Parts: sequence; C-alpha cells; structure tokens
Amino acid sequence: MPFFPCAHAAHPVWKQAVHQVIVQLNAQISVQQLGDTPCLGLVYVSAPYASDAAGVAGMLASALPQVQHWVGCTGHGVLAGDMDYGAAGAVAVMLAYVQTQDYHVFSDAAAATAQGFVAQHALVHGDAASTALAAHLTDLQQQLQPAAMVGGVSDLQTRHVQWAWGLNAVPRPASFGGDGVQRGGLSGVAFSAGAECLTLGMHACRPSGRSYTITGVEDNVVLELEGRSALDILNIAASGAAAGDALPSTLWAVAPACTQVHSNCLPPQARVLRVMGVDTQRQGLVLSGRAQVGEVLTGCLQDVQAARADMRRACAQVLDALTCDVIPIAPEQEPGASASHGAGRSISGAIYIRNHARHGRAPRPRVDMELQWIRHALGPVPLLGFSSSAEIEGPHLQHLSAQLLVFTQPLQALS
Repeated sequence: MPFFPCAHAAHPVWKQAVHQVIVQLNAQISVQQLGDTPCLGLVYVSAPYASDAAGVAGMLASALPQVQHWVGCTGHGVLAGDMDYGAAGAVAVMLAYVQTQDYHVFSDAAAATAQGFVAQHALVHGDAASTALAAHLTDLQQQLQPAAMVGGVSDLQTRHVQWAWGLNAVPRPASFGGDGVQRGGLSGVAFSAGAECLTLGMHACRPSGRSYTITGVEDNVVLELEGRSALDILNIAASGAAAGDALPSTLWAVAPACTQVHSNCLPPQARVLRVMGVDTQRQGLVLSGRAQVGEVLTGCLQDVQAARADMRRACAQVLDALTCDVIPIAPEQEPGASASHGAGRSISGAIYIRNHARHGRAPRPRVDMELQWIRHALGPVPLLGFSSSAEIEGPHLQHLSAQLLVFTQPLQALS
C-alpha cells in the first residue's frame, strides 16, 4: 500500500467540509485500488465545529461504513498536508489500514488494554481542563506499559470533545453523547508491534543560563537546587547575569540526571514546563509538572531556529529507522520468520500534534512552516494532526513541544 488515504477541507458549513473529505477519500481509495478494508479512521476537527462533532462523526461513519473504529478530537486548529487551518472550521481524516488485532481503542469508559494485547505505541487525546489529568496520564501509562505514549490535550472550555469508538459499540457508555462523543478525560488508540509505528518528540526552545541539579522537591514545587533554596539560587543567578542572558521567568526544562544540555538545543529527554508561580513560604519554584530529585533544571527560551534544528534531528531519526532492521515482526505473524523485517521501509502516514503557542493561531488557513519542514525531510507523506494546549509524552505533559507518530510499511517493488 503506497499511502493511507488522507483528506482535509475547510468550509463555513461543516457538512460541506465533511462532504469534500468523503469525496477525496473515496477518490484516493479508487485511484490506489486499495482492496483491503480500512479498519481505523483518525479524525480531527477545529474548535468552530466542536458543537457539531457528533454530526461530523456520524456523517463520516455513515458514508464510510467499512471503517470499524473512529478515533479523534477537537483542537485549537487542524493541521493537514502543509496547511494550518487556524481559526477556520475544518476537518481532517486519515484512514489507517491497520489490522484489527494490531490496535485497541480505549476511552475513560473502556479499558486501555485487552487480554493478550501488548501495546508498543499509543496515540492519546484529552481535555486539558479535566481534573487530576496528571494522575490519569500516570495510570494510563501503567496500563499500557511498555507503550510509548504521544498525543495532546486541548483547553477549549466547553467546546472540547473527543471520540474513540467502534460501530459495534452499542449501547454506548454513559459518558458519551448520542454519536459516541466523549467530553472530558482521556481517549485514544494503542498499537501493537504489528502496526509498525515510530514516535518522536521535538522541542522549540533553547537553553538560557546554566543548569542546576534538583536536590529538593515536593510534588510540582522545586524547593532546593544544589543544596540551597531554589529561589535564593535563581535570584543570585539572575542578579549576576549579563544583559540579554538573564534567566527566563516562565519556561524551564527538566532533564534526567547526567544529561548534557548544550548551548543551542535541549536534549530529547528533556521536558519543558511553565512556571506557575513561587512558593514564598518554602522559597520554592512552582512548575506546571512534577520533577524529581537528581534531575537537571535549565532555564530556556522559545526559539524558531532551535525548533527547526530539533525537527531536523527527529526527521533524521525517522529516516535512519526506515533504512535499518529496527521494527520487529509481531509474534502472531509467520512463526518461522526472523526477528525483524528486512532493511528498507517507507512511510504510509503520520500524525503531528504541536503546541498552539509555537506559531500562534492563524485567523484563516495558511501554509505552515513546520509542516513544510516535515514534508521536505520525509517526502509528501499523508500528514495530519491538530494544535494542542499541551502535549503528551509518556506520562508527562510537555509545553511548546511537538509529537510525531509515523506509520511505516515494507518497501514495495515498482510494477
């Protein structure tokens, strides 16, 4: 199969946009002469369509009855191809030709794991306004171990909805609306090794100032750095910084111990967190996520060149993986097969989720720089996603990051 069918459209009337998407999808299926049935549909809609999300899902399910499961959510904006649809009403759909035994759809109302299913990757959507979101992510990661989780959460007040359901899910859970629309919580789809996915995270910040080892922390409050009060250390560093090099007040990167933080880029293992305030009583720094004793704390600044450099690094990793024997064959496939596929793979589709603050929200559709970077590096692959309030990487929430999920397939000889 050359590519997963992928279509997107914008229109003031949501039914017109969905109709355009359906026409595009059917045309691609016909042109590619795809004999197999697409089992999984991935759908993203922008905030203006949120109140009609149930109608969007229902119209797609009726027009494409061969699709067995639908997974998706609303976002600040829809990303597709090389377009950022911004504030416009838009919908984007990808039909993933993944075997039913190689994925498992889950939600707050359905278990994240199934008997005998071993997840390797997971695409997760959520409502950023949900209570105890961090705890729910931790619980989900424990259920899906050893899966690599990526995804995004959006804070759209009452307009955030998501769905993760199959056509045979009747009756639907109580937390769902009439057409399987879920409000609040987490949902998504997990993939086994047979789905042959790759996941990568990217930053959009550069380090600013020196790094400090965390020696005292409680929940999301950093109390000590290098054995001294966190606020004392940061105040001393800020007062002695040269003009233009003052420590940032809102963004900090937390990285594992012994991680090398270079002058121009953050390590892939780092997590960028926002400063939520200061605890004057305990002289601590309150962050948007939890840190651990022994981790390294580094001030950082948003930077376009750092974002481009990290995107090049991530795309290079994808290309390296496509040319190496790195993707194992699932145990249920051919008992006598070797432990890995032969060298040479291609991309069948990709999901891209990025923080809406990386570029700001466009008032109207526009060609997007980051999407162009990805397609320049990886080729004109089917690409869609959404702009989020925060990004999911493992059990953690990231800020100003981007997450990429890539579906791969064996190279096929030209006929």
